[in-house]
Amino acid sequence: MQNKKLKLYTGNYDQYVQTRAELEENQMKQYKWEQEQIASMKEYIARFGHGSAKLARQAQSKEKTLAKMERGGLTEKVVKDKVLVFRFVDVGKLPPPVLQFVEVTFGYTPDNLIYKNLDFGVDLDSRVALVGPNGAGKSTLLKLMTGDLVPLDGMVRRHNHLRIAQFHQHLTEKLDLEMSALQFMLKEYPGNEEEKMRAAVGKFGLSGKAQVMPMKNLSDGQRSRVIFAWLAWRQPHMLLLDEPTNHLDIETIDSLAEALNEWDGGLVLVSHDFRLINQVAQEIWVCENQSVTRWEGDIMDFKEHLKTKAGLSN
Repeated sequence: MQNKKLKLYTGNYDQYVQTRAELEENQMKQYKWEQEQIASMKEYIARFGHGSAKLARQAQSKEKTLAKMERGGLTEKVVKDKVLVFRFVDVGKLPPPVLQFVEVTFGYTPDNLIYKNLDFGVDLDSRVALVGPNGAGKSTLLKLMTGDLVPLDGMVRRHNHLRIAQFHQHLTEKLDLEMSALQFMLKEYPGNEEEKMRAAVGKFGLSGKAQVMPMKNLSDGQRSRVIFAWLAWRQPHMLLLDEPTNHLDIETIDSLAEALNEWDGGLVLVSHDFRLINQVAQEIWVCENQSVTRWEGDIMDFKEHLKTKAGLSN
């Protein structure tokens, strides 16, 4: 959707980006050429429209040419999409170990273990994506990191000054939809000036009327941005993101990825969006068979592995 017009592109998103860029480049060349022609003809008409008979006839001819161009429809100037910018505040480094699992065993009941004897660490330089089959315990692992769940055996050690913020799909249920985003932030963080809260929400793409209208009138994606603003205000050292791209469009996901890449904290991500994982993750950890193991390769290698595995199983 551009300028209230719907355009259809074939292919995947990357092909769309390339095709659109090429079309817009050609459109701008045509636009500039037409504008130069129009300016030249108008200048000639203004200078010689009342000159000698010969020059006047040439001016009239250019007037007709100009009118014909306008009737046929001039090429529109390319209007670039508004770029949505997210921003997390840099918080500096904490000396490792920051978050450490020591012989951690967990299950919701002792006879049904999800993890057994986990040993690993996550620091502020970590950019980890957790992958694995549904039900393998990826979200459970995040809850063990935050302390929302406690191991049956072993321990999770956290740096005394570590601040963790977790995004998950159900956080939007925290929102009072009769309130505005601005009212919500002021309620959650009392004592702060309104302008500071406006700026905090603005860092995640909500501005103007969107900040002050009831959140029931916001889209699901906009509500997710409110949650990101709420989390970011805590200035976490580490972000745990559980399916953060639900309800976000591709441009917003790209903005989120860029913000995460510019931020100096640690990241643990659970997502079915391989494109986002490819943008932000430096390590792939596979959760399955009661263990967490590092994948030797990137997410695209893992995707091919899944395809091969599925093919062999058929």
